[in-house]
Amino acid sequence: MPSDSSSVPILIIAIALALVLVGVLLLHTRVRRKLAHAQGQLVQARQAQEHRTRETSVGHQRLAQAERQAQESAELLREARAQHDLVRAETEHLIAKRIPALLAHLRTPHVIVPGVQNPALAGTDVDKQHRTILDAVTRGLREEGERIDEAAQAVIRGAMSRVQTQALRAQDLLAGVQQRYGGDEHTALLREVLGLDMFNELIIRRVQVTGIACGATPGLSRDDTYLVDLMVGAISRVENFEQRIEGPANHLRRRIGVAARAAESILFITAELLANAVHHSYGTLKVTIAVHETNNGAAIVIDDAGVGLNEDQYARATRLLSGIQPTRLVDLGNPPHTGWAAIGRQVAHYGVQVTVKKSAFGGVQAVLTIPTALLVEMPEDSRPSVLAPEPVRATVPAARLEPATAPSRPEPVTARPEPIAAPSRPEPVTAAARVEPAASSERADTAAAADLVPLPQRRRQSPPRAASGSRPAGGLRTTPEEAQKRWGDFQVGAEAGRREALPTEQHDITEGK
Repeated sequence: MPSDSSSVPILIIAIALALVLVGVLLLHTRVRRKLAHAQGQLVQARQAQEHRTRETSVGHQRLAQAERQAQESAELLREARAQHDLVRAETEHLIAKRIPALLAHLRTPHVIVPGVQNPALAGTDVDKQHRTILDAVTRGLREEGERIDEAAQAVIRGAMSRVQTQALRAQDLLAGVQQRYGGDEHTALLREVLGLDMFNELIIRRVQVTGIACGATPGLSRDDTYLVDLMVGAISRVENFEQRIEGPANHLRRRIGVAARAAESILFITAELLANAVHHSYGTLKVTIAVHETNNGAAIVIDDAGVGLNEDQYARATRLLSGIQPTRLVDLGNPPHTGWAAIGRQVAHYGVQVTVKKSAFGGVQAVLTIPTALLVEMPEDSRPSVLAPEPVRATVPAARLEPATAPSRPEPVTARPEPIAAPSRPEPVTAAARVEPAASSERADTAAAADLVPLPQRRRQSPPRAASGSRPAGGLRTTPEEAQKRWGDFQVGAEAGRREALPTEQHDITEGK
């Protein structure tokens, strides 16, 4: 029994130990579960922490990126504002400075159009766009200006044509009055008529130059005319020509004339150059005119001792007289000076040449060069007018053979001129003495002129009209010397009448220098 009683505590102890062991195992298992659970939670916490750390890092990165973008946006905004302010300032400069300067440049080319205000914009799109605007404004203004100028010139051409027609009718009426009242008993009336005729001639020339400057034609037509006769006609169109013009000097060696199509234009150019020289040669200064034959045609040389021109005026004269560029009315000044512009139009149309330079007298020398294409050799049975100067070559032998006879050109006289209809005493000996040297001189000049360029020959299509009144069958009624003397006396009387009829102050305003 004692063995049984001792084994019970042992069994109990063993059971207790087993229970304890089971409890320990259960506790250990539970602890391990909790530890594993805690480790899992720790891992999750670490993962969450890492995730939050990553998210925080990404947030910081995004925040930094956002900050950088904000800074870049602010910088771009500042640059955009600066660019806007720069473009705005440049546009204001375009409106306030460049466009007004461009308008002034179109009126007066010496005005300089400024460039961009900020050099940083040179060559940029803004600069190109502004240049495009300026070019468009220039093109539009020029086209509109040309349209307006053409319309104004058309109006002036029409008005000048009507005025010229009326003035030419008045000239015919005055010529008729001079023919009807040519006697000595009408001297006072003839003197007034001559004065009116001179004023009318000046009106015709001013109307003519204004119309030609606006594209009109000279308005008059002529036949083939001796060049020396055209010079005399040009001189007669200038106010106070008998006191202010010396010449013309005839240095031609052949019977040179100007073709009908260009005769009036050559006369017009010469008259305008003479009027310009006289107007700018104040006081009693003389203007000289001479005609020369050249290898390429002929040349009319006009010299004055006036105020001259400066470099800018010479450049302007050369530009206008060349006729290369069309001249608008706004380019002629105020009041408009139409002389050089009108000459330039004739130069461009007929191919002549007009040059100006400083003369030996300190004034201006104008040279009108006429090409051979516009020249003709006049028929042998024709002669220049009695007012035309004899060639300079013929005066030397004539003066050597007849020192006591009257010169070829009539000199001004103070005595009362003889009546035109009264015949003067014939001088057959003097006539013979004059004709023979002239003939020998012509033969010599014919041989000397053989090397010159031949001119087109113009022959009369119909015989010359006979003068009024019958002629003796045996020859001329008067000798050439008598006719020359009569016309010379008439010219002296006509000039005296014009001097008394014209006012003392100048009214013949021509091209300004």
